[in-house]
Amino acid sequence: MKKKIPFRIYIVSAFLLLVLIVMAFAPQLITHDPTAVDLLNKYDPSSLTYPFGTDDYGRCVFCRCLLAIRNSVGIAVSIETVTVLIGTILGMLAAYIGGVFDQIVNVVSEALLSFPSVILIMMIVAFLGASTENIILAMLMVNWIWYTRISRSLTLTLKERKYVQAAKLCGASSATILLRHIAPGLMSQMVVQFTMSLGSVILGLAGFSFLGIGIQRPTPELGIMISDGCGLIRTNFMVLFWPSLILFLIVLSFQILGDWVSERLRGRA
Repeated sequence: MKKKIPFRIYIVSAFLLLVLIVMAFAPQLITHDPTAVDLLNKYDPSSLTYPFGTDDYGRCVFCRCLLAIRNSVGIAVSIETVTVLIGTILGMLAAYIGGVFDQIVNVVSEALLSFPSVILIMMIVAFLGASTENIILAMLMVNWIWYTRISRSLTLTLKERKYVQAAKLCGASSATILLRHIAPGLMSQMVVQFTMSLGSVILGLAGFSFLGIGIQRPTPELGIMISDGCGLIRTNFMVLFWPSLILFLIVLSFQILGDWVSERLRGRA
């Protein structure tokens, strides 16, 4: 019997579709320069001209939120996409080739796992310097570990399956076996991990930007906007409220979607 899709998934999907539309058309939706300072209009309340009001520099909070969504989610998706590709390929090769290469991958991943990932990312950025490029590089250098370990573990099991052994006996090349027989068996777990981790990556990127070691000002980003809004919590709370609400809803939506995808794929297993 086919399971019904829960109503919450329709709501989450509609919201994430709206996020994608904002990401795609943010420049066309912006009515005010999100970085232009206009002190004559600072602390303006919500209105048709400024739907979310303005901040202490007179910048339109609504326009800044639109670009912040594009930057936060877009960069996080890019980081996670590259991470899953690197981690999956590395784990497959380590498990399939074995020997010294597998040992090196294991030693490096275990060494990196001995540090809390947040501290390790902060150390890398402290060494390289705070910038958008360096926070992306630091997160890539750390986040691949989880995908590599999952991919390696699954590949060790899959390469012993009868259809893989039959392909070897038929003379199939290693590349063919990895791409046609092993990689498809990893996809469902990688999709689950990708969906569930995406919210954490968005939240982590916002957290590093909040601390000043991630995306740098004046680029609009949710973590930066929340950081700026903390200083205005008594005088203009809405500057803090809107980016915080948007970040909460995005992370929550990806978490709900990831849990549902995980349940569906486990049900098919």
